[in-house]
Amino acid sequence: MADRDTSRGEGGERSGSASGWPLPALVVLVALLLLLVVDRGQPPAPSAASAPASEFSAGRAHAVLAELLGDGQPHPLGSAANRLVRDRILARLTALGYSPRLEEGFACYHSRECGRVENVVARLAGREPDGGAVLLACHYDSVPAGPGASDNMTGVAAVLEVARALKADPQPRNSVVLLIDDGEEGGLLGATAFAESSPEAAEIKVVVNVDARGTAGPSLMFETGVPNGWVIPLWARAAKNPATTSVAATVYSYLPNDTDLTVFKRHHLPGLNFAFLDNPAYYHTPLDNLANASPASLQHHGDNALAAVRGLAGADLLHPPAGDLVFFSVLGLGVVRWPVGWTPVLAVLALALVLAVAVRALRRGTLRGGALAAGIAAPLLVLAAVWLAAYALHFVLQTMGALRSNWLAHPLPAVAAFWLAALALVVLLGGVLTRWAGALGVWAGVWIILALAGLLLALSLPGLSYPFLLTALAAGIAGLAAGVGKSVHAGIAASTAVAMIVGALLWFPVLMPLYTALGIGGLQVIAALVAVALLGLAPLAGAATRPARRFVGWAAVAGTLIAAVAAMTEPTFSAASPQPLNLVFHQDADSRRAHWLASQRPLPPVLRRAGGFALSERPFPWAPPGVRWFSAPAPVLAAEGPRLTVAASSADGGKRRLRLHMSSPRGAAVATLYVPVTAKLESITIEGRPVLAPETILGSGTHLPPPQPGSAPGFGWYAFTDLTLPAGGCDVEAVLGESGPLDWYVSDRTPGLPPSGRALLAARPVEATPIQDGDVTIFTRKVTI
Repeated sequence: MADRDTSRGEGGERSGSASGWPLPALVVLVALLLLLVVDRGQPPAPSAASAPASEFSAGRAHAVLAELLGDGQPHPLGSAANRLVRDRILARLTALGYSPRLEEGFACYHSRECGRVENVVARLAGREPDGGAVLLACHYDSVPAGPGASDNMTGVAAVLEVARALKADPQPRNSVVLLIDDGEEGGLLGATAFAESSPEAAEIKVVVNVDARGTAGPSLMFETGVPNGWVIPLWARAAKNPATTSVAATVYSYLPNDTDLTVFKRHHLPGLNFAFLDNPAYYHTPLDNLANASPASLQHHGDNALAAVRGLAGADLLHPPAGDLVFFSVLGLGVVRWPVGWTPVLAVLALALVLAVAVRALRRGTLRGGALAAGIAAPLLVLAAVWLAAYALHFVLQTMGALRSNWLAHPLPAVAAFWLAALALVVLLGGVLTRWAGALGVWAGVWIILALAGLLLALSLPGLSYPFLLTALAAGIAGLAAGVGKSVHAGIAASTAVAMIVGALLWFPVLMPLYTALGIGGLQVIAALVAVALLGLAPLAGAATRPARRFVGWAAVAGTLIAAVAAMTEPTFSAASPQPLNLVFHQDADSRRAHWLASQRPLPPVLRRAGGFALSERPFPWAPPGVRWFSAPAPVLAAEGPRLTVAASSADGGKRRLRLHMSSPRGAAVATLYVPVTAKLESITIEGRPVLAPETILGSGTHLPPPQPGSAPGFGWYAFTDLTLPAGGCDVEAVLGESGPLDWYVSDRTPGLPPSGRALLAARPVEATPIQDGDVTIFTRKVTI
């Protein structure tokens, strides 16, 4: 027999008989919607190689991918393997009927890295030669640690298959330029060289870029240029399985991450950027190989790129409409979008409707002012509690060793613990808070707060606003229609169900990729946003019977504990999801002392014993403080270290002008110059190219700002790298504000360890793998300048 609660709460509403079924039923429905969102968020099945010529086929593209990768060796900028990949791309484009060409250049980017690039450029001429051109871009170089099958040879294979499909179409209105560029991993160097010096750069009006930060998952349209109001619809109308959200585009614009589209955005070009993110532990490692490259993700990539290019190639590129959009996809069926200017109007409407429900309840006497005030405080208290609980849960899991890596071998238990903790607190605290505010007071407070959040975001960051304002809008409309304020329980149940269904379809596509995008550092954020998405359950929990409320709440608590224990028992790393671990051979060319180095923790015991590693101080003056290094003595090599010589030096007006020559007698292809902040560096060029010229400097000083906030040890250095150092070295010119002599450093780097490191390589367990630059041999030298 259900509990009966006939008391009149602070809210003034007569509760009548509480209803047990809506809360658990709605939780089950929301869980089913989560499964639906997950299922609909998967990339489409790959099309066979026999697909019609006008369609994108992952079967055809995957065969091209295998051909381009060859023996699967890494092919970083400047390497012989990279030149082989380049030649295969040229041959494939020629076989497709294009006339590709190489554009060679030397470029520097704001990351303070420079290099010689070889871009592959081809063109599909349009009917209107003066109508501008669409640029379809990707990069073909990999990092030194891995073969880059997904990042970004899948992008190359997709572009080549799109190029084939475009040849099967009638001639497009606008020309399409294919850019398969070099040196993206080194600092967007190929895109920079194209934008600065290609003869076709001036006619580009819009860019479509394809890249990857994993090896699987849906191809997300995660970034746009400005304006995007005319670009997004042209892709969305033809996209087969669109996956996108302006939340991702807005957040990404504030992150320090870059792709080639960043270069073109700096040149004020609009565009669309596509990438897939799953399996982040494979990113920039040897596991980014052909076997792990998902044909389904390749299919989604190609479908997106082909739809975007076809739409843009038929548009008026010379007179595009202005304005930006708020946008999001729904279950892969289509893209909902509206002009940014509409967003405050929708937000005000949502707030007005929710307030209308509250005002009607106040007039009827079913809600009192004090209860409304308490109800407005209720969601804020719930969110604060969730944040604190998530912090505590993160601390416990980290202390117990469950969060030792940003990417876990088995992340589901940890992620589930934070989701379930949010659900538990929303339900249990919702039940407690309704004792003071009443179910109707909490209902009004939840949706007023979310509507206000939507309004504030609509005015400041409109791309983030739609999950807030649309759920509040649904609650307001449903609240008025369901008569919330007259029939309290029935009205709250009906309106909450509508709002939660809408919210699930809006919030879950945003929440699901968050761990993949942020790793364990985002678990607290995930818990907080899950709580926001589930806040509508709080008043329903208060209106439910105690058994129903306790069943849902304590079941979520139990689930949290079980998931947390499972997270503690799961191994952090596995052969399929290994620990990133680079080994370094370092030799000081001045003292002729050599060491093995490793900075990753924990250092596997078998490797620690094999090398005789022990914790040590920072091995380089420019190494970041706070990082614990492991060091072990290593046999000295007979090779000579890098050189930095002063070819000319002059002083004028308190400034010092230097012409230097940096070289590597042992033939290293990568060399880095470390300049102390105390040199008051004003400008520097490598091979005549400005790395950071005065007009690009951020800040108001007359010299470069510190590379990191403050002047703590390890942050007092600028690093400038030539990634393709010629055999004869390179020339460097610098202007300083400090005339006195200072100690500079120069290093050179080659891939891999010397033969004496074979035992260490053999001792590295299968649960550990190189990443980014991989294992390297570094020589350093101090030079007084």
